[in-house]
Amino acid sequence: MTLQLRSLLDNDRSAALGKTAPAEDIPVGFMVLATCPLILWLLDGTVAGFASAILIILLFGVGLLFLSIGQKAHVAYDACEIAARPKIPFKLIGSTIVALVVGLLATTKIAVPAIPLVIGISTFILCLIAFGLDPMRDKGMNNPAMKLRIINTHLYQDFDDRCEELLLALARLEDDDLYERTRVSVNTIMGLLGTIDVATPTLQRIAPTVNKLLDKMQLEVATLIAAPDGNVTPFQRRKFLIKIQTLVDTFETRARQRGIGQGRDNFELQTDLLFNRMHRYQAA
Repeated sequence: MTLQLRSLLDNDRSAALGKTAPAEDIPVGFMVLATCPLILWLLDGTVAGFASAILIILLFGVGLLFLSIGQKAHVAYDACEIAARPKIPFKLIGSTIVALVVGLLATTKIAVPAIPLVIGISTFILCLIAFGLDPMRDKGMNNPAMKLRIINTHLYQDFDDRCEELLLALARLEDDDLYERTRVSVNTIMGLLGTIDVATPTLQRIAPTVNKLLDKMQLEVATLIAAPDGNVTPFQRRKFLIKIQTLVDTFETRARQRGIGQGRDNFELQTDLLFNRMHRYQAA
């Protein structure tokens, strides 16, 4: 027990500091069996006793629920290479509630206040030994390379989400050819961005340019779908496609000037871009 208590505070072993993973298969629900004999103390045949027993059971259930939530959050925290500490210490709150319940139950049979207090504190310590503390600090956030990778990954995902929103908005026109040709243009952009190494600051450096490009494309889509009754004239359609193609071609040219598209998947990228360009020109 002494060794387990030390592991809670040891910087190299503490589960609270993310060094030791909590057990995934601790049967939290079975803890209720330990309190069943104590809850029977409250069932003295009176309405007040029955109400007290129900209240204690509910309170104990809340404590177990918090422990279970905290345990799952801790397991998920340990499974991630990078993770933020939980905002709410569910395991600590759950341990406190369980200890409070046991202490209250002890007061029903023990008149000396000090003994229920000792029992409650002991229960709290035992809960900490069994489940550990909640993670108390972020994991992996102090590594500059890791931070850069996280930021770049989020940036790429944000660009991808914006492209999906653009295509979803365009799908309202129910024009399959227009949708497909725009999708090819979007794939060209994401294909170029996909070659950028997330361990470098390149994506952050070109992010303002990409955002401006997507802003213009979204504006063109919004203008197109704003046509009365959704009826897009051939002139509007052709104008839209020319603008989108011009924007994408300009972006591709500038991206190549900055060395984008020269990664290890360059051959596959060049093949995709070639087919995308052929598709656009044939359709035009």
